[in-house]
Order: sequence, then structure tokens, then C-alpha cells
Amino acid sequence: MLLQEQIYAAWRGRWILSLVSFDVKGAYNGVCKERLIQRLRARGIPENLLRWIEAFCSDRTATIQANRQTSEKRELPQAGLPQGSPLSPILFLFFNADLVQQRIDCYGGAIAFVDDFTAWVTGPTAESNRDGIRKIIRKALDWERRSGATFETEKTAIIHFTRKEYKSDAEPFAIRGQLVRPKTQVKVLGMIMDAGLKYKEHIARAAAKGLNAAMELQRVRGLTPRTARQLFAATVAPVVDYASNVWMHACRYRRASPINRVQRIGANAIVGTFLTAATSVAEAEAHIASAHERFWRRAIKMWTDLHTLPTTNPLRSSTSRIRKFRRYNRSPFYEVAVALNEIPMEELETINPFTLAPWVERVQTIVDDGDSLGATQADLGWAVRAAVSSSARNGVVGVGGVIEIPASVRGGSKLERYSFTLGRRTEQNPFSGQLAAMAYALRHLPELEYRSVALLASNKAAVLIVRNPRQQSGQEYVKCIYDSINVLRVKGNVVAVIWTPTSAEHRLLKMAKKEARSASQDDAVPARKFPRMRSTTLNIARSSQRASKRLPDNVGKFSKKVDAALPGKHTRLLTMACHGEKPAC
Repeated sequence: MLLQEQIYAAWRGRWILSLVSFDVKGAYNGVCKERLIQRLRARGIPENLLRWIEAFCSDRTATIQANRQTSEKRELPQAGLPQGSPLSPILFLFFNADLVQQRIDCYGGAIAFVDDFTAWVTGPTAESNRDGIRKIIRKALDWERRSGATFETEKTAIIHFTRKEYKSDAEPFAIRGQLVRPKTQVKVLGMIMDAGLKYKEHIARAAAKGLNAAMELQRVRGLTPRTARQLFAATVAPVVDYASNVWMHACRYRRASPINRVQRIGANAIVGTFLTAATSVAEAEAHIASAHERFWRRAIKMWTDLHTLPTTNPLRSSTSRIRKFRRYNRSPFYEVAVALNEIPMEELETINPFTLAPWVERVQTIVDDGDSLGATQADLGWAVRAAVSSSARNGVVGVGGVIEIPASVRGGSKLERYSFTLGRRTEQNPFSGQLAAMAYALRHLPELEYRSVALLASNKAAVLIVRNPRQQSGQEYVKCIYDSINVLRVKGNVVAVIWTPTSAEHRLLKMAKKEARSASQDDAVPARKFPRMRSTTLNIARSSQRASKRLPDNVGKFSKKVDAALPGKHTRLLTMACHGEKPAC
């Protein structure tokens, strides 16, 4: 998508974009250990990690197994990086960082994914871009010489993206003594992009692959409609929908016919419709989403995710350009931006690639499903207890909590309550309410030293995300929780987060729930503006585009007479087993 937006931006300025694509031969196997360590050291990686990585890449052996016969172990003098290790992609990013790392702007840029490297320049004509392409080629060949890697000249491709023939150029480029001529289409990360961004070839190939998958599904006999529907969603739809965010705008009218054929054969494999049945009727009978609906669902998710990216991401800055009205060469995502114009995406939370560094100690969490719950609560003893809760009603989300601090053996405990309105239900949800309540409780604890702190919560998902923070909604609240926990740990305190189900009827949780409900009354108003949650905003965006399903007026006249409620959920229920019973048909 980033490359496509750069192409349209160049076209709006009446320029063209010239691109060159390289393929590294044997990417992981061709990594030179000495060069890798040298580049890691140049980028400030600590020496203890360098020694560990060097040991990781050294003394590797291999065996060959054929016909149940295994050869003896042989040492690999140049092993490179192991293919199956999750560390290998990270190390390869450092290995080719000198080649890829450059600023992406209106004059050029570069992207890479493992062994695929793509760079581009922009200019008024292809002739004016020749010097820029030559610089990219010289830089790539210089990196190849210094790294010990090898580019496959046969897979090197050059293309000039333009819809005006007079701006293009067919003059070849010399790469290591071989002439590489500009092509009319190029494959970038599995997508076939033509010079005019019409995507005819890619749509045809996607339909062909989807057709093969649908016919394989059709050959499997004895499947229930429910199982066949699951297999269609797992094996056929992903093949067709790959990178649909980029080319969905071009899949209309006659170009959508091959995709519709895949839908018809898939519906036939599920419920046995006639192959001559209209696509919309077959989809309704099989209860599968149309290709257009799937494309839009993926596009809405991507548009929402773009607004949660950090401001340093080039895709994040492109969203403002996409919204602007253009008379010509308008961004393909402009239609999505207009459709979701009523939703303030700019108020969305920022979600970073990771919440905490891998070496940061995680908080202790206790998730008991029954037997050990009573023992856990009995062990709290002198611990400082804080119970949190959230309430979503009356169109708002309220949070509340109770903090109980044991005073002394003879004296009573000190009880503190708090509650506030987090935001409207269109912006927040009970999950974010629980996280916000936990962050507030830990931040407003009194000065404690060498005490045990028990944080009780009734939302299991919130407790699990605190245990293992990920790249997901509510990340800012999790960061605040860990900041407060680190402050408590410095003073010798021990913090534990305990999940307590609502059925346990815990005294403090009841009080916290009461406080949360008081913050979600009819006249409740948020005290301040909190960032919108991605998950809630995504659900609202999808529901706004989920129009009432109906068959076209000129399609399915006989089907409408037989089943006036078509399309509807009843077609799915007819082919599903409910509560252990057999399907209705």
C-alpha cells in the first residue's frame, strides 16, 4: 500500500515513479557471520549480545535423510542464519539495514522484506529517472560486494509506473554486464503490479488460484455444510483476498467475473447449488460473505489500523493525503475514507509494535478457575487490597475501585473509594475500563514500603493482557500499570494481579462494581478526553458499512418466491447442528 500511495502521489504531481526490484539469492544461507557481527556492533548492540549471536551462528551441523537413511553429521563452514528461528528475520534486518534504510519522501524510497529489496525514484519522465535508478543499482552492487551476498540478475526487474506512453522509456540498464530491460509489470511481495496499476494480471491469477482451491474443496465428499463453510473461509477466501486492500478498487464490473465464479463454486461445495445459479443467490444459500463484503471488511480494518500507527510510520502520515479531495489520480483508499468520514479516526489510540521490552520483568498474575481461589484469597492477609471494576450502560463506560489498607492488628483497615466516567460507549469498552481502573488504583496508592499489594479484577482478559502485554488495544493503560508497578518495586513492594470471577461474590469487588455503576448513570459526563479504543472503533466502522442484505431486484425471482426471507441467518441455521441435534437439512 505504501508503494501504491507513492505512485499516486507522483502522478498527482504529473511525475512518474521508476522502480527497481532485487532478489537476494539464498538470503539466510548467504549471511556472513563476520559481516553481521560487524554491523551489529556499529549499531550499538551490547557485546554480551554479540557474543551470544556469534555463538548462535557458529558450529552448526547438518544431516541428510532420504528413504529412512540418515547421513552422518557434517559441519557447515558457512551456515548463515537458520531458517526456522524467530531470531533470523531480526538479524537479517540488521544485515541489510545499510541497503534499505533511507528516507521515504516524494523523491524516492525503499522497502524490503527478507530477500526482496525494492527501491524507487520519481521524476517528470523515465529518462530523468535514469540517473536515480543507476545510483540505486550502484549502491546495491556495492552492498553486495561488501556483504558477500548475491543478487539474482534474472529476477532483477525495472518498471516505470505511468499511464502515459510518451513518459515511459524502454532503454535497458546494464547490471554486471547483463542488460535488464524495463518491464510492463513486476511482482512486489507477491503482488503483480502493472505500469498503469490496473491489476488485470493479478486479479486473473488470484481468481485462478482461488478457483483451484474451490475445486479441491468441491472434490471432498461427505463434508457437512458447516465444515465445508469453515474450509472455504480457511482455504479459498485467503487465497483470493491476498493484498485485496491494494487492488479491490480495480475489481469491478467485468473484472469481478472470475472472482464471482470462485464464489459460485465455493457455494456449490457447501450446499450443492446449481452452477448456473446467480452468484448472489448461491452466496445467500451457502451463507458466505460476498467477495465485495470481504474486501470492504479488510479495507475498514486496515484503515482503522493505519490511524493507530506511530506518527513516525510513513503510512500514518499518508492518511491525511488520502482524505484530501483530488480531481484526478485520487487514492484508491479515498472511497474508504469518505465512507468512514463520520468516525473521528484521528482520536484513536497509538499502538506500538511492542508494549514492554522483552527483558522487563512481568507482574505476577493469578488466574484461578475454582479450587485454589479460596486459598489465594486467604493468603492475602496483610496485603494491601485493591478491587477494580467497570460498567457499560446508558451509553457511557464508568470505572470504579476500592482500596483497602490494613492499619494494625487491633485497629481497623482504611478504605478508599474512587470512580470516574471514562468515556462514551462509542469510544471505550468494559475491557479498557478495567485497565484504566487498574492503572488509576496503582497510581493513587499511598506511600508504601515492603508491603504486598493485591489487585483484584473480574475481567479475565484484562488480567491476561497485563501478564503478557501484546500489540493490541489498551496498550497505553498497560504501560501506565507497569510504570506504577516499577515505582512500587523500587520501595520493596510486591504486586500481584488476581482474577476473581463475579460468581465469587467478593466483598471488595461488589463495592468496586457499585462505584463503577455510579459513574455510568444517565447524567454522567467524562471528566477528560481519553483516546478512542481501536477495537470499539473498528466494530462501529464495520457496523456502519453493514447494510441490510438483500438480493438485487432482477436476480433470484424464483428463489424469492420459495424463500421470501432470503438472504438471512436462517440459511446458516438450516445447515448447522444445534445443541447436539442433527441439522435441519
